[in-house]
Amino acid sequence: MLRSSSLLLFTITILFYPRISVAEQGKELSAKEQAKLIAEICEKVENLYPFPDIGERTSEAVDDEYNKGKYDRHTDPHDFANKLTIDLERFSNDTHFRLMYDPEGAVQMKKLKDVEVAEESLTAREARIERWNNYGFKEIRMLEGGIGYLDLRLFFAASYAGGVAVATMNFLSECNAVIIDLRYNGGGWDDMVNLLLSYFAESPGVLFDVAQSTLDSSYYASSTLPYVPGRRLNDVPVYVLTSRSTASAAEAFAAEIRCINSHATLVGETTAGAENPVGTVVIGDDFVLSIPIWRKIYSAYDINWEGNGVKPDVEVGVLEALETAHMDALEKLAESATREEIKDRYRWALDGVRAVYEPLSIPSEILESYVGNYGTRKVTSVEGELYYQYKDRAKRKMMAVASDYFVVENYDFFRVKFIKKNNEVSVLREIFTDGSIANCARTGE
Repeated sequence: MLRSSSLLLFTITILFYPRISVAEQGKELSAKEQAKLIAEICEKVENLYPFPDIGERTSEAVDDEYNKGKYDRHTDPHDFANKLTIDLERFSNDTHFRLMYDPEGAVQMKKLKDVEVAEESLTAREARIERWNNYGFKEIRMLEGGIGYLDLRLFFAASYAGGVAVATMNFLSECNAVIIDLRYNGGGWDDMVNLLLSYFAESPGVLFDVAQSTLDSSYYASSTLPYVPGRRLNDVPVYVLTSRSTASAAEAFAAEIRCINSHATLVGETTAGAENPVGTVVIGDDFVLSIPIWRKIYSAYDINWEGNGVKPDVEVGVLEALETAHMDALEKLAESATREEIKDRYRWALDGVRAVYEPLSIPSEILESYVGNYGTRKVTSVEGELYYQYKDRAKRKMMAVASDYFVVENYDFFRVKFIKKNNEVSVLREIFTDGSIANCARTGE
């Protein structure tokens, strides 16, 4: 029977934030305790890891390290957990392994015998912390040209973050294109991946895969939803920004959106390559092991990224990904527009963002020739850059589209063009998005 709730975790982020008491700071593991913990960890890896040959190899390698005395000096519980995490990742080539010294979390898990209930309890514990981070929804805004932008740092469980997700998607509902920034997203919960993908699916109710747990033999289906609150965004270009830090659930989103949306484009770097979903088990009395436990038994698409990562469609450096996606979106929207007035709006926006992303270098003598008063407008120069000011309002930086044509910072509804007469600058012309103009004659320095 398929699970109805979301317990399938894709994450390389730390799931627990253990509180360390003064007494715990001085605790040391005895040789007997270390031996018992190593034996239990090796047993879990051999029996639970979804690829038996890798699990056996990893277990043997850890046991060999122990027999060589490599863990003898790691008697501090946190240091021991960190060393084991490094070795488990290294021997398995799987970054989803993590051993944590967390007495409180271990006690909670042992009280809750049911795996599903235990993991939900741990999710609730994490939610108390992630609520302060808006469950990963760090920033949402409208870029030039009606392009929506979402900076998403974590895919948190939909049972907690679903309301934030729906509000975010409704904010983006009238955008001409959407950019989802996953450059700093290390993973999260699969049900949030499914919820957000559902807004972009060209056909609702898409089944991606079915996995079975090695821990309790339950099943989990990963799929988009047949219904989402609000308007779908399956008919607009969507860009997903990636980096080497994009991992796990974020990689799932990036890989799967290309399968369900013909307008999707990935921009940035190849991702981390951390695919295998995890579960958590108690080790000893005080440790919690995060370990891949889900074996994929059905997949609708020939996609996997474990060890290899997800390769972008447009490969650029992490710092250039946003500007590349933004300009590409505007260029393609301008090309596909059938009405000339809409083409002009996109071209207008593209000129503006180019001035910001790819600023022109204008000789200082030309810039200085524009400095002066133009009625209620004033142009000044500060450290080689021009600033526009209307009456006594704030000064705003001017960025060159051409040597005589400028964007004014935070004023997206007009541009400034300088007009010469007899080789002297005589007019500051404001050109508005509706085509109207306002000529402001120069009135002296």
